[in-house]
Parts: sequence; C-alpha cells; structure tokens
Amino acid sequence: MKKKVLYTGPVEFTGALQEVIGPDFEVERTEPDDSLLAKFEKADVFMDASMKVRVPASTIEKAANLKLIVTATTGADHIDQKALAARNIPILTLSGQKEFLKGLSAAAEHSWLLLLAVSRKLRSAIHHVEGGGWDRVQFPGIMMRNRTLGVIGMGRIGSLMARYARAFEMNVLGYDSEIKEFSQDATPTELDLLLATSDIVTIHIPRNDATKNFFDAKKINMMKKGAILINTSGGSIIDEEALVKALEEGRVAGVGTDVLDTEPKNEDSPLWRHAKNNENVIITPHIGGFCPEAVGLSIRFSGERILKYYKENNLL
Repeated sequence: MKKKVLYTGPVEFTGALQEVIGPDFEVERTEPDDSLLAKFEKADVFMDASMKVRVPASTIEKAANLKLIVTATTGADHIDQKALAARNIPILTLSGQKEFLKGLSAAAEHSWLLLLAVSRKLRSAIHHVEGGGWDRVQFPGIMMRNRTLGVIGMGRIGSLMARYARAFEMNVLGYDSEIKEFSQDATPTELDLLLATSDIVTIHIPRNDATKNFFDAKKINMMKKGAILINTSGGSIIDEEALVKALEEGRVAGVGTDVLDTEPKNEDSPLWRHAKNNENVIITPHIGGFCPEAVGLSIRFSGERILKYYKENNLL
C-alpha cells in the first residue's frame, strides 16, 4: 500500500514532489486551511510549505499512521513539537541545512526591500500619488551612505544583509550570541552598543521558544531615537505591544516586517492594528522566501528528505 503524503504547498509543485518521492508514495495536495486537519489524521507524512495552519497536539494524537513531518521552511512553530516528541515522530525543517540554504537569497532580498521601503516612506508616498497628490516635500527619505546598520543574527540572511549594506557604503555592526566568527562585512559589536548607535536594526535570529519576546521593551528602549526596525525572522521574537508604544511615542521611526506574532490572524496583532492608521509601518504576509525558484527547490529538497528517511529506517 502506498504511503500517503499530505502536501500543503503551491499546486504547481505537486507533480514535482510526486516525481521526487516516487511510486511508493501518493501525494495528496490540500489547501492550507482548517479542512486539512481531518486529512492530517490519515496521513503517513505531512509535507508543509505554507505555515498557514496550526497543527495542535489534539490533531497529532489522532494521526495514527503519522511517521514524519517535513517542512519546506526553516521555522515550524505552528506545529506542536512537544506532541511529536511524545510519539517519537521527527520533524525535518530547513533549519541547519546550510549547504542547501546558501543558494537561497529570497528572504534576505525581501528584508532589504523592507529596509529601503520604510527608509523612503514608500507606503505613504504611493498612497499619496494614488490619491492624486504630487508633493515630494512630504516624504523626506534617508540616504543609506554613511548610515549604520545593526544586524542581529549573523547567519546566512544576516550575512547577506551586511553584504548588501556594504554595497550601499553603510557602516555595519553585527551581533550574534552563537556565532563568534562571522562575515567580514560586519564589525562584531555588543548588543547594547549596536542598539544605541544603529540607524536601522534588522533581526535575523531563529524563531523558537528561547527567542520568544527576545526583542522586548528593554531592548526597544535601548535603540537610537528615530531608528528603524526590520524583522523577517518571526513575529514572536518582538514584543509587539512595547514596539507599538515606542512608535506612538516617536522613539522608533518606522517598522518593516514580514511576520506577525498572531499570523495569520491579523486582527489579534497590536502592530497590525497600529499599522491600519499609521503608514510608517509596512507589513507583508510572510512572503520573504516565497519566490517560485526558491519554493520549487525547497519542495524538491524536502521530498528527497522524505525518501531518504523512509529508506534509512526501512519503512518502504
């Protein structure tokens, strides 16, 4: 009997996934909504490339045939990993897959896009023109040359951000509690100094239980007055209520983020509610890594990992 793989990625890559894992598996593609939970309970493998639906312990406990979860993403905090561990079910994410990930730059490129968009007041300028206006004096921008970028997390994406900043002739400070030797594009700096002196701070650390609310009120208050904050790592990393307060008080000039703590339930996010009436915040719907080239490569790589796991554990 074929092993059932429940897949929640883009429909156009369903065939590619089936091709990679071969005839011993049957791929069932489903929409990433609450309807997948019932299908999940009958799956042997869950292959997630959407991160849109939370998979709670109650669903995992009912999935009697489940042997493996694979995600085509680096993060997986939408899946109850304690429930998986209780059943000895592995979860394979892209986190730590350095050889594969070094060929992907989409998330770093999007982070840089947000940085420039907030710095040049792009959201409000676009809305101004759409409303019939044409007054550039309302939108003074920030020239990147000679400004200071503070990069928190000097892994793959952080290192690319440092490289981009150097191309713009910026000064670059880097902080990482784990990596001691990192890109020559950034000067190693203690976190408090980075926050106090950077015109723009960009966060690129893993999203997990240990980093929840890492960027809290204390760190936000340490930022240089009028600085800009960029986050494409994870919504839970930042204390959104503290950030909104800093925005309201003018201590933080602007925010660009691709993630929310409550995503996809926007209405529960303090930052999203603030952004509805304040154009110095730009929010995108977790699209940083979502380019067809990157997604296709990630799904094929994840399919290869499914096949490898089953072969190594004599499950075929």
